[in-house]
Amino acid sequence: MLVIKKICDYTIPIFGNKRVLPYAKLLVSDGITEKLRPIIDDGGRQYITFNRKRYYIKNAGSLYSPHYVFADERNP
Repeated sequence: MLVIKKICDYTIPIFGNKRVLPYAKLLVSDGITEKLRPIIDDGGRQYITFNRKRYYIKNAGSLYSPHYVFADERNP
C-alpha cells in the first residue's frame, strides 16, 4: 500500500510562474522503497508517479496547511 510520509518543498505560485495550482515534492513509500516524487499537473488534476504507475492526489487540507491524499482510494 502506498503511503505519503512527508510533504517537501511546498510552493504556492504567486505571479510570473507557469503554474496555477500549488506544487510540492512528496516522500512516498510502499513499505519497501521510499522515493521523493514531484507533483505533476494534468489539466486541473495532480498526480505523482511511483514504480512506473500514475497515482492521482488531491489536497484535503487548505491552501496554507496542505494535507495530500490519494484521489482514488481503490487505486493505491
